[in-house]
Amino acid sequence: GVIAGWMSCAASALRRGGLRAAPRPRRSRVACRGAPKNWYSAYTDDRATNEPRLPRPAAQRQQAAPLSSAPAAPPADEDDEAQLARLPYSDEERARDDRIFARLLDEAAGLEGSPLLGPAVQSQILKSEDLADAVGEVLACRLARAASGIMLPRAELKEACVRALRDDPRVGADVTAILARDPAAISYLQCVMFFKGFHATQAQRVSADFWRGGDLTSKHVALAIQNRVSELWAVDIHPAASLGGGLLMDHATGIVIGETAVIGDNCTILHSVTLGGTGKDRGDRHPKVGDRCTLGAGATVLGNIRVGDGATVGSQAVVTKDVPTGMTVIGLNKLLDPEVTPERKQEVQKRSETWQYEVDAYDGYSI
Repeated sequence: GVIAGWMSCAASALRRGGLRAAPRPRRSRVACRGAPKNWYSAYTDDRATNEPRLPRPAAQRQQAAPLSSAPAAPPADEDDEAQLARLPYSDEERARDDRIFARLLDEAAGLEGSPLLGPAVQSQILKSEDLADAVGEVLACRLARAASGIMLPRAELKEACVRALRDDPRVGADVTAILARDPAAISYLQCVMFFKGFHATQAQRVSADFWRGGDLTSKHVALAIQNRVSELWAVDIHPAASLGGGLLMDHATGIVIGETAVIGDNCTILHSVTLGGTGKDRGDRHPKVGDRCTLGAGATVLGNIRVGDGATVGSQAVVTKDVPTGMTVIGLNKLLDPEVTPERKQEVQKRSETWQYEVDAYDGYSI
């Protein structure tokens, strides 16, 4: 009875339209330091410096306290207010998204006569007003529980999705990134309708808007969306996690991203990646990943550590210490650096077609 009552309450709140999406926080840049001179040794001395940790976004700091039905506290200072401001949406980004939507319409029109796909592209793409409307319709069709229609009803869910994604520059950046970096991507239509990594990313952006609403009901709607995404696509991303634009989650199955994790712009994450905690800490306890990073299949990154801009975490690597900017980490906290000596550059040749290094009699240096 309690669960049914809560589901009915959440659905009613969606129908009333009272759960307005809160302004998106500006995602703080992940300012990771470069490699120290003794980067291949333990970080004992480096950890002892007075360099401050990355500040936890305001929308995440308030989650250290237990869930409460009381309204969220106002921002504490001007920096917090800036973080709560809406992401800028430039004329150039708007024009880019208009071009993406035009291509999307053109590709969908080519499938309108298909007996298997025609009805879907007509209702989900060709009847849409813009890119956000199309993505919202696609998400609502997949996330809504058709069997019951009680929790996450389709019509109200689509309205919430469109409201959260409209004028968000990250949506078009994600589509562009998929076409640019995934060799298997053949069309804009594929990205928007059939790419589950894209669906999971946009669904998390919607759940994040509800989470930032601050009240207990909004947070439970966010958690219901997170739960549904996990059921559908085996992707589990907390609504409070911060995802940058231009994100490619390739294959996506098995990806787990914790509550206080931050991911920068233009990152690539392959399947079965975990950005988790160590199990020993509360509060700000998850990794901070910089811009242009690649996390290989099965990589596990644990704790409130930083992965520097342009870094690569190799497949099946386990990382529990900071990764310097531009470095590659493999195994258990081991770095590869082809620039150490001329001889090392010859031993370690990066393969242009993969995110791996060819290694000949070289097991790297421990972080």
